Amino acid sequence: MKIFILTITAVLTLLATPLARAWNYSDGDLLLVFRNGSQDVEFDLGSVTNFLGQTNGYTTTVNNWDLNLVTSTFGSVSGLKVALLATSYPTNWLSSAEPNTTAYTGNSSPDELNGVIGSVGTKPLYPIAIPTSGPNSYSIDTGGQYRTSSYDYIVANGHSSGIPQLGGYAPFTVEQSVPGFLDFWQIAPTTVYPNSPPDQLIGTFYITSDGTLTFVAGPRASTVTGVSRVGNVSTVSFTTTVGNIYSVTHANTLGGAASTWPVDSTTLIGNGSVNSINHTNSGDAAEFYRVTTQ
Repeated sequence: MKIFILTITAVLTLLATPLARAWNYSDGDLLLVFRNGSQDVEFDLGSVTNFLGQTNGYTTTVNNWDLNLVTSTFGSVSGLKVALLATSYPTNWLSSAEPNTTAYTGNSSPDELNGVIGSVGTKPLYPIAIPTSGPNSYSIDTGGQYRTSSYDYIVANGHSSGIPQLGGYAPFTVEQSVPGFLDFWQIAPTTVYPNSPPDQLIGTFYITSDGTLTFVAGPRASTVTGVSRVGNVSTVSFTTTVGNIYSVTHANTLGGAASTWPVDSTTLIGNGSVNSINHTNSGDAAEFYRVTTQ
């Protein structure tokens, strides 16, 4: 009898122990979401810091997600909506389908974005863990019994029209259709642009119709739109992206490497429009200009 009681106790203890969960979202993790309106597939790509602070031009293929789960759920990657999002209060990171979006002015509290993004990551765990589809991935029928844990349900806030801008809390359209590219923005709280700090373009995610996902760090190259000169002052106009820092380098000849050209001391923060920098020439000789981006 004593042995039987010990066995029952051991069984009850085992049943009381939480089951291991494949989905282990943590604050600051980057979420990759695919959706078609009736089904969501989500992946936890690990810490967003893996994509921050990289040298401009750094390129990597993102492989830590299951393409087979996407294709088995939807039949194809092509045509799906895709988004990437992360949060670590008070800063948020969002993908954007708008290639030249305007600055985020703080009309929404960082709490609201943080709450929506955090819910997308934590809802699959609480109050009850939904069945997962593999390590750090799940698929949810947006009309099924676990629908309240779906990306669609959380960000729509009762209105499907709210999905493109993350329930209305994002300053731009977050999703893109496959194939395409998604700019990746860091949004820190601010009340008056350009006071500290504006949005910052961290890099760009590219996704092909066969499901290849690539990240390229840093801003896109700026395009010089015009150069005018009055006396010995040249005005160099160029395209900008919100939050990135621009400067002009110059040279009298094209013989040397562009990386060795002198840099004008004037810098500016991009606002998504065509901006300009005035450069004072050292003499009457013609000069060549190049815009650099940080």
